[in-house]
Amino acid sequence: MSRKTIVIVLGISVVLFGIGALLQDPLRLHPALSAVVVEIDSGEILYQHNAEKRIPPASLTKLMTVLLAVEAIESRQVDLLDLVSVSEYAASMEGSRVWLGAGECYTVEQLLMSLMIASANDAAVAIAEYLGGNEPQFVSRMMERADELGMQNTRFVNATGLPAPDGEEEGFTTATDMARLAQEVLCHRQILEWSRTPSQVLRENPLFVMRNTNPLLGTYPGCDGLKTGHTEAAGYHLIATAKRNGVRLISVIMHTNSRRAQAAASTRLLDYGFRKCMDTPELVSSP
Repeated sequence: MSRKTIVIVLGISVVLFGIGALLQDPLRLHPALSAVVVEIDSGEILYQHNAEKRIPPASLTKLMTVLLAVEAIESRQVDLLDLVSVSEYAASMEGSRVWLGAGECYTVEQLLMSLMIASANDAAVAIAEYLGGNEPQFVSRMMERADELGMQNTRFVNATGLPAPDGEEEGFTTATDMARLAQEVLCHRQILEWSRTPSQVLRENPLFVMRNTNPLLGTYPGCDGLKTGHTEAAGYHLIATAKRNGVRLISVIMHTNSRRAQAAASTRLLDYGFRKCMDTPELVSSP
């Protein structure tokens, strides 16, 4: 085969590969492995890409942790002003944290704000222990609630989304299941309020200010929540919600390779969702 023929064959192969990739992922969400965007009121899936692929949940797990806490508050089992004593185990959490000290006391509200604004692992475990007695018992309740929501491809192994200890099975979830969870979370306005807060003082002395981890807050028009997640195995996840002209969407992007890619893919997904909604007059959303 001549060099010219080889070049032509390689060129055709590249073009065909590009066409195949575009057909599989027309929104060009790569490097995201999985994605879905949903109109919240109707539950209509506007776009999906590998949405049933099982991927480690990372800190998206904390949406279930905060959901159970808020449901306990609404049923008057606990109160936002209840004081929680931080255990040594909770204080030992690594990754995203707000540096809670063992024996320190914080209100339930402070811990939930830390969880949603700063994605604090130490706060998540403190809440889990307060509500469940210990983290494993709380995880059992997480799985019960997941079953109730129809999250059939999800397994939570802790309250944080941190990797499981060596030798233990890892957790997993899918973009579809996370969208279901986000829809339930958005039924509780207080969670949205926490997740839309750009920054918040947790402690005055020494001063500690929490910063929101959501890259679309303040940059994407209409975005007002929800949750990021990242571990080495999971990549960079982002569940975002945005509202325009009375239409609220939830987008889920899973396993990108950077924060920038996470934000870019989420932007394209939400843009597509809003364009599709605005072209669908029968799709009606509540104000």
